[in-house]
Amino acid sequence: MKFSSSFKVGLLTILALVLLIGVVFKVKGRTFSSADRVEIVFKDVNGLRPGAGVQMMGLRVGQVEEITPIVDDANNFVKVKFVITEPNLDIPKASVISIQQSGLIGELFLEITPPKTRTLYVPMITKDILYKDDIVQMKLDDKYYNVGKIKNIEVVTKEVIPYNVKELIKTNYAYKIAYVVDVPGLILPEFLKGKIEKVDGDYTLRISTLDDIILPYPNQKSKYTIIEPMRIADFMDWQYRAAESLTETNKKINDLLSDQVIAELKMSVNNINKLTGETSETMGKLNGLLDQSKGDLNQLMAMMDRATTDFNMLSYNINGLIGDPKFKTTVISTADSVDKLAQNINKLVGNDEEAKALANDFREITHNVNEISGYVNSLTKDDNLKKDINRAVANVNSAMVGITTSLDTVNKINPDKRTELQTIIEDTKTTTYNLKKFSEKLNKRFLLWRLMF
Repeated sequence: MKFSSSFKVGLLTILALVLLIGVVFKVKGRTFSSADRVEIVFKDVNGLRPGAGVQMMGLRVGQVEEITPIVDDANNFVKVKFVITEPNLDIPKASVISIQQSGLIGELFLEITPPKTRTLYVPMITKDILYKDDIVQMKLDDKYYNVGKIKNIEVVTKEVIPYNVKELIKTNYAYKIAYVVDVPGLILPEFLKGKIEKVDGDYTLRISTLDDIILPYPNQKSKYTIIEPMRIADFMDWQYRAAESLTETNKKINDLLSDQVIAELKMSVNNINKLTGETSETMGKLNGLLDQSKGDLNQLMAMMDRATTDFNMLSYNINGLIGDPKFKTTVISTADSVDKLAQNINKLVGNDEEAKALANDFREITHNVNEISGYVNSLTKDDNLKKDINRAVANVNSAMVGITTSLDTVNKINPDKRTELQTIIEDTKTTTYNLKKFSEKLNKRFLLWRLMF
Protein backbone atom coordinates (compact mmCIF):
# COMPACT_ATOMS: atom_id res chain seq x y z
CA MET A 1 0.00 0.00 0.00
CA LYS A 2 1.42 3.31 -1.02
CA PHE A 3 1.00 6.53 0.99
CA SER A 4 0.72 9.86 -0.61
CA SER A 5 3.25 12.57 -0.08
CA SER A 6 0.73 14.64 1.87
CA PHE A 7 0.13 11.80 4.32
CA LYS A 8 3.80 11.32 4.92
CA VAL A 9 4.32 15.01 5.53
CA GLY A 10 1.42 15.12 7.99
CA LEU A 11 2.70 12.08 9.89
CA LEU A 12 6.16 13.57 10.21
CA THR A 13 4.63 16.83 11.38
CA ILE A 14 2.64 15.09 14.13
CA LEU A 15 5.70 13.15 15.31
CA ALA A 16 7.69 16.36 15.36
CA LEU A 17 5.03 18.11 17.44
CA VAL A 18 4.90 15.23 19.96
CA LEU A 19 8.64 15.28 20.24
CA LEU A 20 8.64 19.05 20.68
CA ILE A 21 6.00 18.89 23.40
CA GLY A 22 8.00 16.18 25.21
CA VAL A 23 11.13 18.26 25.09
CA VAL A 24 9.27 21.32 26.37
CA PHE A 25 7.82 19.37 29.28
CA LYS A 26 11.23 17.93 30.01
CA VAL A 27 12.79 21.36 30.05
CA LYS A 28 10.00 22.76 32.19
CA GLY A 29 10.26 19.84 34.55
CA ARG A 30 6.82 18.51 33.93
CA THR A 31 5.89 14.88 33.55
CA PHE A 32 2.96 12.93 32.24
CA SER A 33 2.72 10.87 35.46
CA SER A 34 -0.64 10.80 37.19
CA ALA A 35 0.95 10.62 40.66
CA ASP A 36 0.13 13.25 43.26
CA ARG A 37 2.16 16.38 43.27
CA VAL A 38 3.97 17.41 46.44
CA GLU A 39 4.39 21.06 47.31
CA ILE A 40 6.97 22.29 49.78
CA VAL A 41 8.37 25.70 50.76
CA PHE A 42 11.99 26.84 51.02
CA LYS A 43 13.34 30.21 52.03
CA ASP A 44 16.09 29.79 49.43
CA VAL A 45 16.52 27.09 46.73
CA ASN A 46 20.17 28.01 46.03
CA GLY A 47 19.87 27.64 42.22
CA LEU A 48 17.57 24.62 42.01
CA ARG A 49 15.75 24.54 38.63
CA PRO A 50 12.64 22.84 37.29
CA GLY A 51 13.41 19.41 35.89
CA ALA A 52 15.92 18.63 38.66
CA GLY A 53 15.78 15.13 39.97
CA VAL A 54 14.20 13.91 43.19
CA GLN A 55 16.10 11.15 44.97
CA MET A 56 15.35 8.92 47.90
CA MET A 57 18.19 6.97 49.48
CA GLY A 58 20.31 7.59 46.36
CA LEU A 59 17.68 6.47 43.82
CA ARG A 60 15.86 8.80 41.42
CA VAL A 61 12.14 8.61 42.22
CA GLY A 62 10.78 11.82 40.61
CA GLN A 63 11.55 15.28 39.40
CA VAL A 64 10.91 18.93 40.19
CA GLU A 65 8.04 20.43 38.16
CA GLU A 66 7.64 24.02 39.31
CA ILE A 67 9.62 26.57 41.32
CA THR A 68 7.65 29.70 42.13
CA PRO A 69 9.06 32.63 44.14
CA ILE A 70 6.57 34.33 46.48
CA VAL A 71 7.45 37.90 47.37
CA ASP A 72 5.57 39.35 50.32
CA ASP A 73 6.40 42.25 52.59
CA ALA A 74 5.88 40.09 55.67
CA ASN A 75 7.25 36.79 54.40
CA ASN A 76 9.33 35.86 51.33
CA PHE A 77 9.71 32.24 50.27
CA VAL A 78 10.01 29.88 47.31
CA LYS A 79 7.35 27.30 46.50
CA VAL A 80 8.67 24.04 45.04
CA LYS A 81 6.38 21.46 43.46
CA PHE A 82 7.65 18.00 42.55
CA VAL A 83 6.16 14.67 41.47
CA ILE A 84 7.06 11.09 42.39
CA THR A 85 7.31 9.03 39.19
CA GLU A 86 8.15 5.79 40.94
CA PRO A 87 4.92 3.77 41.28
CA ASN A 88 3.62 2.66 44.69
CA LEU A 89 6.07 4.90 46.55
CA ASP A 90 4.83 6.97 49.48
CA ILE A 91 6.93 9.55 51.29
CA PRO A 92 6.86 8.78 55.03
CA LYS A 93 5.66 11.46 57.41
CA ALA A 94 8.37 13.71 58.87
CA SER A 95 10.83 12.76 56.10
CA VAL A 96 13.68 15.21 55.73
CA ILE A 97 13.72 17.05 52.36
CA SER A 98 16.86 18.99 51.47
CA ILE A 99 18.62 20.40 48.42
CA GLN A 100 21.83 18.50 47.64
CA GLN A 101 24.49 18.73 44.99
CA SER A 102 26.10 15.84 43.13
CA GLY A 103 29.80 16.55 43.52
CA LEU A 104 31.41 19.95 43.83
CA ILE A 105 30.09 21.36 40.52
CA GLY A 106 27.31 18.88 39.75
CA GLU A 107 23.62 19.56 39.36
CA LEU A 108 21.31 20.25 42.26
CA PHE A 109 18.54 17.86 43.23
CA LEU A 110 16.03 17.20 46.01
CA GLU A 111 16.98 14.54 48.52
CA ILE A 112 14.27 12.77 50.55
CA THR A 113 15.45 11.00 53.71
CA PRO A 114 12.86 8.96 55.64
CA PRO A 115 12.89 9.26 59.46
CA LYS A 116 15.75 7.17 60.74
CA THR A 117 15.48 4.59 63.46
CA ARG A 118 17.22 5.74 66.61
CA THR A 119 18.57 3.54 69.41
CA LEU A 120 19.01 4.22 73.12
CA TYR A 121 19.63 2.18 76.24
CA VAL A 122 17.55 2.39 79.42
CA PRO A 123 18.34 0.67 82.76
CA MET A 124 16.16 -2.39 83.22
CA ILE A 125 14.00 -2.40 86.33
CA THR A 126 11.51 -5.20 87.00
CA LYS A 127 8.47 -2.96 87.09
CA ASP A 128 9.43 -1.13 83.87
CA ILE A 129 7.74 -2.92 80.93
CA LEU A 130 7.67 -1.59 77.38
CA TYR A 131 6.37 -3.13 74.17
CA LYS A 132 6.55 -2.52 70.44
CA ASP A 133 4.42 0.41 69.17
CA ASP A 134 4.38 2.05 72.61
CA ILE A 135 4.36 5.85 72.62
CA VAL A 136 7.57 7.90 72.79
CA GLN A 137 7.25 11.29 74.48
CA MET A 138 9.46 14.36 74.70
CA LYS A 139 9.12 17.66 76.52
CA LEU A 140 8.83 20.52 74.04
CA ASP A 141 8.26 24.07 75.23
CA ASP A 142 6.40 23.51 78.50
CA LYS A 143 4.71 20.11 78.17
CA TYR A 144 5.18 16.58 76.91
CA TYR A 145 4.18 15.62 73.35
CA ASN A 146 3.89 12.27 71.59
CA VAL A 147 6.81 12.39 69.15
CA GLY A 148 7.11 8.81 67.94
CA LYS A 149 6.73 5.08 68.51
CA ILE A 150 8.87 2.17 69.61
CA LYS A 151 9.83 -0.09 66.68
CA ASN A 152 11.67 -2.78 68.56
CA ILE A 153 12.82 -3.56 72.11
CA GLU A 154 15.17 -6.18 73.52
CA VAL A 155 17.02 -6.93 76.76
CA VAL A 156 20.82 -6.86 76.65
CA THR A 157 23.60 -7.24 79.20
CA LYS A 158 25.69 -4.35 80.39
CA GLU A 159 28.77 -5.68 78.59
CA VAL A 160 27.36 -5.03 75.10
CA ILE A 161 26.30 -1.44 75.84
CA PRO A 162 28.39 1.20 73.98
CA TYR A 163 31.10 2.81 76.04
CA ASN A 164 29.72 6.35 75.75
CA VAL A 165 26.45 5.40 77.52
CA LYS A 166 27.67 2.57 79.75
CA GLU A 167 28.30 4.93 82.69
CA LEU A 168 24.61 5.91 82.67
CA ILE A 169 23.51 2.27 83.13
CA LYS A 170 23.83 1.14 86.76
CA THR A 171 21.99 -2.19 86.38
CA ASN A 172 23.33 -5.47 85.00
CA TYR A 173 20.72 -5.52 82.24
CA ALA A 174 19.24 -2.79 80.06
CA TYR A 175 16.58 -2.24 77.43
CA LYS A 176 17.88 -1.65 73.91
CA ILE A 177 15.07 0.41 72.40
CA ALA A 178 14.74 1.20 68.69
CA TYR A 179 12.29 4.03 68.01
CA VAL A 180 11.32 6.53 65.34
CA VAL A 181 10.49 10.22 65.80
CA ASP A 182 7.78 11.31 63.34
CA VAL A 183 7.08 14.96 64.26
CA PRO A 184 7.56 17.17 61.16
CA GLY A 185 10.08 19.95 61.64
CA LEU A 186 11.57 18.48 64.86
CA ILE A 187 15.34 18.37 64.39
CA LEU A 188 17.04 16.39 67.16
CA PRO A 189 20.72 15.95 68.06
CA GLU A 190 22.44 12.70 67.24
CA PHE A 191 22.54 11.37 70.80
CA LEU A 192 19.65 11.39 73.26
CA LYS A 193 18.87 9.81 76.61
CA GLY A 194 15.66 8.27 77.87
CA LYS A 195 13.85 6.91 80.89
CA ILE A 196 10.73 4.85 81.47
CA GLU A 197 7.87 6.55 83.33
CA LYS A 198 4.33 5.57 84.16
CA VAL A 199 1.79 7.93 82.56
CA ASP A 200 -1.95 7.39 83.06
CA GLY A 201 -1.38 3.80 84.16
CA ASP A 202 0.84 2.88 81.18
CA TYR A 203 4.60 2.81 80.84
CA THR A 204 6.01 5.33 78.38
CA LEU A 205 9.46 6.07 77.03
CA ARG A 206 10.40 9.72 77.56
CA ILE A 207 13.43 11.05 75.72
CA SER A 208 15.48 14.22 76.25
CA THR A 209 18.77 15.78 75.21
CA LEU A 210 21.94 14.82 77.07
CA ASP A 211 22.16 18.28 78.67
CA ASP A 212 18.39 18.46 79.36
CA ILE A 213 17.85 21.43 77.05
CA ILE A 214 14.13 21.84 76.27
CA LEU A 215 13.57 22.25 72.54
CA PRO A 216 10.74 24.33 71.01
CA TYR A 217 7.77 22.62 69.42
CA PRO A 218 7.95 23.04 65.61
CA ASN A 219 5.06 25.06 64.21
CA GLN A 220 4.74 24.28 60.49
CA LYS A 221 2.01 23.23 58.11
CA SER A 222 4.02 20.80 55.98
CA LYS A 223 4.12 17.14 57.00
CA TYR A 224 7.80 16.98 56.07
CA THR A 225 10.94 18.38 57.71
CA ILE A 226 12.51 20.98 55.43
CA ILE A 227 16.27 21.61 55.67
CA GLU A 228 17.29 24.93 54.20
CA PRO A 229 20.29 24.87 51.84
CA MET A 230 23.57 26.54 52.66
CA ARG A 231 25.00 28.92 50.10
CA ILE A 232 28.73 29.03 49.51
CA ALA A 233 28.67 32.75 50.25
CA ASP A 234 27.03 32.14 53.62
CA PHE A 235 29.52 29.40 54.37
CA MET A 236 32.45 31.66 53.53
CA ASP A 237 30.94 34.44 55.61
CA TRP A 238 30.75 32.13 58.62
CA GLN A 239 34.33 31.08 58.02
CA TYR A 240 35.36 34.72 57.86
CA ARG A 241 33.61 35.50 61.13
CA ALA A 242 35.23 32.49 62.75
CA ALA A 243 38.63 33.67 61.49
CA GLU A 244 38.01 37.14 62.91
CA SER A 245 37.10 35.67 66.29
CA LEU A 246 40.18 33.46 66.23
CA THR A 247 42.39 36.41 65.33
CA GLU A 248 40.98 38.48 68.18
CA THR A 249 41.47 35.59 70.57
CA ASN A 250 45.09 35.17 69.48
CA LYS A 251 45.68 38.88 69.99
CA LYS A 252 44.33 38.75 73.53
CA ILE A 253 46.45 35.70 74.28
CA ASN A 254 49.54 37.46 72.95
CA ASP A 255 48.75 40.50 75.09
CA LEU A 256 48.39 38.31 78.14
CA LEU A 257 51.47 36.21 77.46
CA SER A 258 54.00 39.01 77.40
CA ASP A 259 57.71 38.42 77.95
CA GLN A 260 57.37 39.37 81.60
CA VAL A 261 54.44 36.99 82.13
CA ILE A 262 56.33 34.17 80.42
CA ALA A 263 59.38 34.84 82.59
CA GLU A 264 57.24 34.77 85.74
CA LEU A 265 55.60 31.56 84.59
CA LYS A 266 59.00 29.96 84.03
CA MET A 267 60.11 31.09 87.49
CA SER A 268 56.92 29.66 89.02
CA VAL A 269 57.48 26.38 87.22
CA ASN A 270 61.06 26.23 88.50
CA ASN A 271 59.91 26.99 92.04
CA ILE A 272 57.24 24.30 91.81
CA ASN A 273 59.81 21.80 90.56
CA LYS A 274 62.17 22.73 93.37
CA LEU A 275 59.40 22.50 95.97
CA THR A 276 58.32 19.16 94.55
CA GLY A 277 61.89 17.86 94.85
CA GLU A 278 62.20 19.05 98.44
CA THR A 279 58.84 17.57 99.27
CA SER A 280 59.88 14.23 97.80
CA GLU A 281 63.09 14.31 99.84
CA THR A 282 61.18 15.18 103.01
CA MET A 283 58.70 12.40 102.42
CA GLY A 284 61.59 9.99 101.92
CA LYS A 285 63.12 11.04 105.23
CA LEU A 286 59.77 10.75 106.93
CA ASN A 287 59.27 7.25 105.56
CA GLY A 288 62.75 6.30 106.78
CA LEU A 289 62.02 7.73 110.24
CA LEU A 290 58.78 5.80 110.42
CA ASP A 291 60.57 2.61 109.39
CA GLN A 292 63.24 3.13 112.07
CA SER A 293 60.66 3.96 114.74
CA LYS A 294 58.39 1.10 113.83
CA GLY A 295 59.68 -1.11 116.66
CA ASP A 296 59.43 1.67 119.24
CA LEU A 297 55.92 2.51 118.10
CA ASN A 298 54.88 -1.13 118.36
CA GLN A 299 56.38 -1.32 121.86
CA LEU A 300 54.61 1.88 122.87
CA MET A 301 51.32 0.54 121.58
CA ALA A 302 51.86 -2.69 123.52
CA MET A 303 52.58 -0.72 126.73
CA MET A 304 49.48 1.37 126.20
CA ASP A 305 47.49 -1.77 125.69
CA ARG A 306 48.80 -3.27 128.93
CA ALA A 307 48.18 -0.01 130.81
CA THR A 308 44.64 0.03 129.50
CA THR A 309 44.16 -3.52 130.68
CA ASP A 310 45.53 -2.65 134.17
CA PHE A 311 43.27 0.41 134.44
CA ASN A 312 40.30 -1.69 133.44
CA MET A 313 41.17 -4.29 136.09
CA LEU A 314 41.70 -1.56 138.73
CA SER A 315 38.36 -0.04 137.86
CA TYR A 316 36.74 -3.45 138.11
CA ASN A 317 38.28 -4.08 141.58
CA ILE A 318 37.31 -0.62 142.88
CA ASN A 319 33.78 -1.06 141.65
CA GLY A 320 33.65 -4.47 143.31
CA LEU A 321 34.99 -3.10 146.60
CA ILE A 322 32.67 -0.13 146.65
CA GLY A 323 29.76 -2.34 145.77
CA ASP A 324 30.54 -4.82 148.60
CA PRO A 325 27.53 -4.61 150.98
CA LYS A 326 29.56 -5.82 153.98
CA PHE A 327 32.27 -3.17 153.60
CA LYS A 328 29.74 -0.42 152.98
CA THR A 329 27.71 -1.39 156.09
CA THR A 330 30.85 -1.54 158.21
CA VAL A 331 32.06 1.94 157.18
CA ILE A 332 28.64 3.49 157.77
CA SER A 333 28.37 1.79 161.18
CA THR A 334 31.84 3.02 162.15
CA ALA A 335 30.97 6.58 161.22
CA ASP A 336 27.78 6.38 163.31
CA SER A 337 29.70 5.02 166.28
CA VAL A 338 32.29 7.80 166.11
CA ASP A 339 29.51 10.38 165.94
CA LYS A 340 27.72 8.96 168.99
CA LEU A 341 30.99 8.70 170.90
CA ALA A 342 31.74 12.36 170.23
CA GLN A 343 28.28 13.41 171.43
CA ASN A 344 28.59 11.45 174.69
CA ILE A 345 32.08 12.76 175.41
CA ASN A 346 30.86 16.31 174.94
CA LYS A 347 28.33 15.63 177.70
CA LEU A 348 30.89 14.13 180.11
CA VAL A 349 34.03 16.15 179.72
CA GLY A 350 33.93 19.51 181.40
CA ASN A 351 37.62 20.39 181.23
CA ASP A 352 38.45 22.32 178.08
CA GLU A 353 41.99 20.97 177.84
CA GLU A 354 40.84 17.40 178.18
CA ALA A 355 38.00 18.01 175.73
CA LYS A 356 40.40 19.45 173.16
CA ALA A 357 42.82 16.56 173.58
CA LEU A 358 40.05 14.00 173.32
CA ALA A 359 38.58 15.80 170.30
CA ASN A 360 41.99 15.80 168.62
CA ASP A 361 42.29 12.07 169.25
CA PHE A 362 38.92 11.46 167.69
CA ARG A 363 39.80 13.65 164.72
CA GLU A 364 42.97 11.64 164.23
CA ILE A 365 40.95 8.42 164.44
CA THR A 366 38.43 9.71 161.93
CA HIS A 367 41.19 10.95 159.61
CA ASN A 368 42.96 7.61 159.79
CA VAL A 369 39.76 5.73 159.11
CA ASN A 370 39.07 7.98 156.09
CA GLU A 371 42.58 7.42 154.76
CA ILE A 372 42.20 3.69 155.24
CA SER A 373 38.98 3.77 153.28
CA GLY A 374 40.68 5.81 150.53
CA TYR A 375 43.58 3.42 150.31
CA VAL A 376 41.21 0.54 150.12
CA ASN A 377 39.20 2.16 147.32
CA SER A 378 42.29 3.12 145.28
CA LEU A 379 44.74 0.24 145.76
CA THR A 380 43.04 -2.95 146.82
CA LYS A 381 42.93 -5.69 144.21
CA ASP A 382 43.10 -8.81 146.36
CA ASP A 383 39.92 -10.34 147.80
CA ASN A 384 41.84 -11.69 150.86
CA LEU A 385 43.15 -8.20 151.57
CA LYS A 386 39.59 -6.89 151.36
CA LYS A 387 38.55 -9.38 154.02
CA ASP A 388 41.44 -8.33 156.34
CA ILE A 389 40.53 -4.67 155.93
CA ASN A 390 36.88 -5.35 156.59
CA ARG A 391 37.87 -7.30 159.72
CA ALA A 392 40.11 -4.43 160.97
CA VAL A 393 37.43 -1.85 160.34
CA ALA A 394 34.92 -4.09 162.10
CA ASN A 395 37.22 -4.26 165.15
CA VAL A 396 37.46 -0.49 165.19
CA ASN A 397 33.72 -0.30 164.93
CA SER A 398 33.32 -2.75 167.83
CA ALA A 399 35.62 -0.63 169.93
CA MET A 400 33.64 2.48 169.11
CA VAL A 401 30.40 0.73 169.93
CA GLY A 402 31.85 -0.40 173.26
CA ILE A 403 32.94 3.11 174.12
CA THR A 404 29.56 4.49 173.15
CA THR A 405 27.78 1.88 175.25
CA SER A 406 30.00 2.65 178.22
CA LEU A 407 29.32 6.34 177.93
CA ASP A 408 25.59 5.73 177.67
CA THR A 409 25.87 3.79 180.92
CA VAL A 410 27.83 6.59 182.56
CA ASN A 411 25.17 9.09 181.60
CA LYS A 412 22.66 7.04 183.54
CA ILE A 413 24.80 6.85 186.75
CA ASN A 414 23.90 9.02 189.76
CA PRO A 415 25.98 12.26 189.79
CA ASP A 416 26.96 11.55 193.39
CA LYS A 417 29.18 8.71 192.27
CA ARG A 418 31.97 11.04 191.14
CA THR A 419 34.78 8.59 191.79
CA GLU A 420 33.33 5.89 189.59
CA LEU A 421 32.55 8.43 186.88
CA GLN A 422 36.14 9.73 186.91
CA THR A 423 37.45 6.19 186.64
CA ILE A 424 35.23 5.53 183.62
CA ILE A 425 36.43 8.76 181.99
CA GLU A 426 40.06 7.75 182.53
CA ASP A 427 39.38 4.35 181.10
CA THR A 428 37.68 5.96 178.13
CA LYS A 429 40.64 8.26 177.56
CA THR A 430 43.02 5.34 177.72
CA THR A 431 40.90 3.33 175.32
CA THR A 432 40.68 6.28 172.96
CA TYR A 433 44.44 6.78 173.07
CA ASN A 434 45.06 3.11 172.42
CA LEU A 435 42.52 3.23 169.58
CA LYS A 436 44.39 6.22 168.14
CA LYS A 437 47.68 4.32 168.25
CA PHE A 438 46.03 1.33 166.61
CA SER A 439 44.58 3.48 163.82
CA GLU A 440 47.96 5.16 163.24
CA LYS A 441 49.66 1.77 162.91
CA LEU A 442 46.95 0.60 160.57
CA ASN A 443 47.32 3.81 158.55
CA LYS A 444 51.09 3.34 158.30
CA ARG A 445 50.52 -0.20 157.15
CA PHE A 446 48.28 0.99 154.36
CA LEU A 447 50.79 3.71 153.51
CA LEU A 448 53.42 0.99 153.04
CA TRP A 449 51.02 -0.95 150.81
CA ARG A 450 50.38 2.16 148.74
CA LEU A 451 54.10 2.68 148.20
CA MET A 452 54.45 -0.95 147.19
CA PHE A 453 51.69 -0.71 144.63
